[in-house]
Amino acid sequence: MDQLDILKKEWDTQKAYPSYSKEQLKSMLALKSTSIVKWLLIIAIIEFVVLTAINFLPGMSKYHGESIRIMGEVFYYGSYIVHYIVIAYFIFLFYSNYKRIQATQPTRSLMKNILRTRKTMKWYIWYNLAYIFILGIAVSIVMLFKDPKMIEMMQSETVANHQVMFYTIYILFTILVFGVMLSILYGIYSLIYGILLRRLRFNYEELKRMEV
Repeated sequence: MDQLDILKKEWDTQKAYPSYSKEQLKSMLALKSTSIVKWLLIIAIIEFVVLTAINFLPGMSKYHGESIRIMGEVFYYGSYIVHYIVIAYFIFLFYSNYKRIQATQPTRSLMKNILRTRKTMKWYIWYNLAYIFILGIAVSIVMLFKDPKMIEMMQSETVANHQVMFYTIYILFTILVFGVMLSILYGIYSLIYGILLRRLRFNYEELKRMEV
C-alpha cells in the first residue's frame, strides 16, 4: 500500500465520524450533565436512607440509650434534628440543580448551573465531615465529665495527680482518631462523588471551550 492509499484510508475513516453542530454538542453536554446531577441526587438520598436505617438496627437502642444518658436528651435529639434538617436542605438543593439544567437554556446559564451543582456537592461533603468531627469532639469532651467509667478513671490516684497531662493526651488522641476516620471517609466521598464531579468539570470545560 503506497502513501496515497494510506491517506485515502485515513480520510475515509475521519469521514465516518459524525459531525455535530454547536447546538447539538451543547444539548448532548446538557443531557450528560442532567444525568450526572440525577445520580448525585440519587446517591445522596441512598446515603441518607442507609444512615437513617442504621439507627433502627437491632442493638442500636442500647447505644442510643447510653448516648442520651451521657449527653442529655436536648443535646442528643437536637444534634440529630439539626443534622437531618441540613441534609434534607442539601437534597432539596440537589433536586433544584437537577431541574435547572436543561438542553434549551443558554450556554452560559448551563455553565453557571454546573458550577452551582459542583459547589453544592463540595459543601455537602465538607458539611458531613465537619459535623462528624465537631460532634465527635463534643461527645468525647462530655464523656470526660458524665461517663461513669471516665469519672472513675479520673478519680484514680494515678490519673488524679496528672490531670493536665491526661486531658492533653486524651484530646490529642481523640483528634487523631477522628482525623484518621475523616480522612478515610473523605477518600470514600472522593471515590463515590469525585468521579461524577470530574465528569461535570469536563462538561463545563467543553462548554467553556465552545464559548471561546
